[in-house]
Amino acid sequence: MKNRPEKAAGAGKAENQIFASAKKYRKWFVIGPLFKLTEAVFELLIPTMMVYIIDRGVTGKDGAYVLRMLPVMIGIAVAGYLSALVCQYVASLSSQGFGTELRNRLFGHMLRISQKDADKLGTPAMVNRVTNDVNILQQAAAMLIRLAIRAPFICIGSLVMAGLLNIRLTLVILCALPFLIASVVLVMKLSVPLHGKVQKKLDNIAVISRENMSGARVIRAFSRSGAEKERFYTESDGYYKAAVRVNRISVLLNPLTTLIMNVAVIAVLWFGGKLIEGNNMSGGQIIAFINYISYMVTALLVLANLVTLFTKAAASARRVNEVFAVPERETAEGAEQAEKQSGGGKTVPAFEFINASLRYADDPAVPEAVEGLDLAVMPGEVLGIVGITGSGKTSLISLLTGLYDCTGGEVRVNGVNIRLWDRKKLSRTVRVASQQSILFSGTVADNIRAGDPSITDEEIDEALKVARADGFVTERGGRGARVERGGVNFSGGQRQRLSVARAVAGGAKVLILDDSFSALDNATASSLFRAIRASSVETLVIVSQRAGSVRQADRILVLDDGRISDIGTHEELLERSELYAQICKLSEGGEVS
Repeated sequence: MKNRPEKAAGAGKAENQIFASAKKYRKWFVIGPLFKLTEAVFELLIPTMMVYIIDRGVTGKDGAYVLRMLPVMIGIAVAGYLSALVCQYVASLSSQGFGTELRNRLFGHMLRISQKDADKLGTPAMVNRVTNDVNILQQAAAMLIRLAIRAPFICIGSLVMAGLLNIRLTLVILCALPFLIASVVLVMKLSVPLHGKVQKKLDNIAVISRENMSGARVIRAFSRSGAEKERFYTESDGYYKAAVRVNRISVLLNPLTTLIMNVAVIAVLWFGGKLIEGNNMSGGQIIAFINYISYMVTALLVLANLVTLFTKAAASARRVNEVFAVPERETAEGAEQAEKQSGGGKTVPAFEFINASLRYADDPAVPEAVEGLDLAVMPGEVLGIVGITGSGKTSLISLLTGLYDCTGGEVRVNGVNIRLWDRKKLSRTVRVASQQSILFSGTVADNIRAGDPSITDEEIDEALKVARADGFVTERGGRGARVERGGVNFSGGQRQRLSVARAVAGGAKVLILDDSFSALDNATASSLFRAIRASSVETLVIVSQRAGSVRQADRILVLDDGRISDIGTHEELLERSELYAQICKLSEGGEVS
C-alpha cells in the first residue's frame, strides 16, 4: 500500500503531525483494542470456570460435568485466540501504515526546510529521526493497540475476580501492590533519563560514521585511520556503557516484581490453607486465585515495559516534532506571486543582490560570510566571479540558488524576491554545475533528468552535445549507459561534463558554473564555453579561482572577504585591481597578461 502524505503543515501545527499521520487509521485504533478486550474477558473467565470443574467435577467425581464444560472452555479459548489474531492483524496494519505515513511526512518536510535550518539539525540527527525515532513511534502505536488497554484491564479484572472469590485473600494482594508500584516507579525514575543519553550517543556514532564514509580518501591520505578508529571506538564504547547501564536498571524490574508477588503467593497459600482447613474455601478457588495473581503480575510487568516504551516514544516524538517545528522555506502564495511577476523579459535583471548578507550562525559575534552585496546582472550577460579561498564565492552561489536565505537584504530573480519563488520553478530557472559533480546510481538519462523528470530524450541529447559529453556517452551505449554510485565509472572530467549537461537540460535561464572546468583541458573548456553561449542559456555565471576561466566574461566580480572588491572587464581590473592582478599571477604561473 502506497502512502501519499499531504504537505506538512507549518510550525504552528508541528505538534499535530504525528496525530495527523495516524488519522486515516483511527478506526483501527478503536477496533483493535475492542478485540483485545474481548480476548481479555475470555481469558479472565477461564480460572473461574476451573473452580467449578475442580470442585464439582474432579473433587465431586462428576465426570459428565467435566465433559460438558470441556467444549465450553475450548470454545472460549478459540474465541479468545481469534480475537487476538484480529487485534494482531489490525495492530500490524495500522502501525506499519502510521509509521510509513509519518516517515513520508517527515522526509518531505526535511526537503522543504532551508539549508541553514538543516545544518542546525545536522544530517545524522535527521537520518536518525526519520529512521530510529519513527520506528520507536511505530512500535508504540502497535503496543497502544495490543497492550495499552488490555494490560490495565487484565490487572484490574484479575483483582476484581479474585475479590469475588475471597475478599480476605484479596487484601493480601492489595498489601503487596504498594511495593509493586514503588519498584516500578523507582526503576522508571532511574532508567527514563538514560534513554535520552543513549539516543544522543547513537547520534554521535552516526556523525562519526558519516564523516569517515564521506572523507575516507582524506583519512587514508593523512594516515588517520588509527585515530579515527580510536575516536569511533570511544564513542561506541560510550554508547555500549550507556545502553548496558539503562538495561541493567530496566532488568531489575522483573526480579523485583517477581520477588514481591512470590512473597504474596506464599502468603496467599498460607492463609488459603487455613481457609481450606476451616472449610471456608475450596481447592479450586485457591488454584483460581493463584491464576488471577499470575495474570496480575504479568499485566504489571507488561505495564512497566509499556511505560518504558512510551517514555522512549515521547522522547522520539519530541525529536520528530523538532523537525516539524522548523518552518518550510516556501509558501504557496509566494509561488503564485513569483509566477505572476516573473516574465523572464529583459526589462528587469536576470538576478540581483540588494545589500545582501549571509551569516551561517545565529551568533552576531560570528562574522558574515557575505556582507552588503549590491549587484545586478542583465539577461544575456556573462558574469565571472573570482576570489581567493574564503572570499565568499560559494556563499554567493548559495544565496543565488536559494540554498540559504539572506540574513540581511534580499536576492531577486527576474525581479521577484527569491524567497517567494517555488523551489521547483527556481531550480529550473537557476541551475548550478558544481566542481564536485555528484552523480547518482542509475543511467545517464536518469542523472540528466534529476532536476526535471519531464525532460525529453531529444533535450538530453542536446544537453550532452552542449556539454561536450555526447562522445564518451555514445561509446558507453548512449543515454542508457550505466552510472555507478557517485559516478566512479567515469573520470573527473567526464563527471564534470555530465554535471554541466544536467544543469543545461530543461532550458535553464541562469547557469552557474562553479569551477566546472577544473578537470578539463583548455581546449575542451573553451569549446564547452562556446557551446553554452550558443545554447538556450540566457545568463551565464562562471565561478573560478583561475583568472583564465573568467577572462571572456562581460564583467568580472572580484570578491574579498565576503565583499565586492571590484568589478569590471579583464583589462580594466588588471589596471586598477591589485587583488585581481595577484590572482592572475597565481593562476598563470606568475605572468600578468
